[in-house]
Amino acid sequence: MKKWFYERSRFDTFKSNTTYHKLLQMSAKEFTEWARLLREEVTTQWDEYGTPPVIGKDEDGLITNFKKLKGNPCDYLIEDNTGDEESLGIIKNFNKDASGVNQFFPTMLKTKISIGKSADNGLSIYDHFGDPEMEEKFVHIMRRAVKRDSMYSWSRSIVTKKDENPFWNGQTGKDFIRDIHEGKVSIGKYSDTRFVLARVKESTVGNYGTMNEEYKGHGNVYLTAEDVQECKDNGWLTDTMLSNVDEIISEETSKSGKVTKFLYLIRHYDKTTGIFPKILQVFRLACGQPAVNFPPLTAKLLYEKYTDHIDNQNQTFNIYDPSSGWGGRILGAMSSRKKIHYVGTDPNPDNFGRYEAVADFYNNNCVDDFSDTFNKFFDVEKQSNTYKVFSDGSELIGNNSEFQSYKGTLDLVFTSPPYFNREQYSQDENQSFKAYGQYEDWRKHFLYPTLKTAYEYLKNDRYILWNIASIKIGANTYYDLEGDSRKILESLGCEYKGKLKMLMTRMIGLDPSKTGILNSVQHDNNVYKFEPIFVYYKK
Repeated sequence: MKKWFYERSRFDTFKSNTTYHKLLQMSAKEFTEWARLLREEVTTQWDEYGTPPVIGKDEDGLITNFKKLKGNPCDYLIEDNTGDEESLGIIKNFNKDASGVNQFFPTMLKTKISIGKSADNGLSIYDHFGDPEMEEKFVHIMRRAVKRDSMYSWSRSIVTKKDENPFWNGQTGKDFIRDIHEGKVSIGKYSDTRFVLARVKESTVGNYGTMNEEYKGHGNVYLTAEDVQECKDNGWLTDTMLSNVDEIISEETSKSGKVTKFLYLIRHYDKTTGIFPKILQVFRLACGQPAVNFPPLTAKLLYEKYTDHIDNQNQTFNIYDPSSGWGGRILGAMSSRKKIHYVGTDPNPDNFGRYEAVADFYNNNCVDDFSDTFNKFFDVEKQSNTYKVFSDGSELIGNNSEFQSYKGTLDLVFTSPPYFNREQYSQDENQSFKAYGQYEDWRKHFLYPTLKTAYEYLKNDRYILWNIASIKIGANTYYDLEGDSRKILESLGCEYKGKLKMLMTRMIGLDPSKTGILNSVQHDNNVYKFEPIFVYYKK
């Protein structure tokens, strides 16, 4: 039988699987050769086995995690105390039990996402590995993000906090380097600790690289350029410690006359630590932007919450998903204790058969013995939720005679539609950004008919949940997807009830409040980006 999901990655067999310490010991030529080998091995695994650069789970691991979903209470909706009158609450769900659904969609990381000045310049993570023209860029990224460890994946700065650096004794940076050389630094149980220098801008040295809260307020132990030169002249610095210092400079002046001053941080790392699996996070953050699945347990929460008001809770609820995406919402439907018939549609040919594969995998392997239905021998049957998936675009699905049988039968409409041309799931001509290349055309010929169909097929006294966010491309292009969606829904006769704020995982070192991100919220002393889910009611 065909397996619709890819298996665990085979990184342990890679010739490029080495330690961070060995990378630091490589010459520039050796490092370039290593980066090219790594790229080749990742691409081969991806092309031949369908496995992108992720860890993944084997079949038993998928089953084990998926079995947890039905019993999960989904108590992820919490009160919003920010004073936002429109807010219906914050959804904080970072549970990873359902993340294996991504393994049924091997093209997720081939999605081109526009983050630059133009949607035409969108790149996928796969492009960085598979496109021959991007080889040199990939090598450059590896040199910056891995060898220099710009994301602090393998090394940490020595900070002025003794309990975090038990081998540092309060001396100056220069004296600390001397003490390392003379064997006077007591590293105790940290016997595999080694040190390396990192050149940084003087303006950032105060809390540079201190992403953890416990580090804040503590400066870094550093050297000046003169200190580095003196330590080098004295023979206190090994080649490995200097491996990321191309030249020792104290400042540089740009063509515009701007002067940038530099200092040199002392960083520590464990010489036995391999580059895997930490390098996978580097791929996701430095090699394009990954497509993100809708969390299945959030979908399950919303399916159940927004059908609770219906009198007959023993019925089968018909739930329509106009953009089935990457399978997160169909898995949420299959894992609900409520009886759900999931109706979805998506024109992406890469995903034909995969939604059904997710549902069947869950129903065949993960359904428990909870049921009110008995066979003729009075044995308990496993209760499986059902589905029907179409391959039409949501703007055209109303013309499908089979789909028309659902008119007036839907108990909930919930989806996360395409964000115009921000995410290019495939280059198939049926994709909405291809069929309607100008935003005005897309809004008129895709967004409006999609919402109109959803409204007309929905029963009265039912909800439409619409997860969409406005997008900004470059400095001057803004598409008001939120406002346009709301205008259409209200023109159709829907009553606006408010919005839910679905928190997104915080990226290392990113403060959404300072990056121009459109939707951010303060929660538990942290600032999060959120995706709005607009709640509309059909009277």
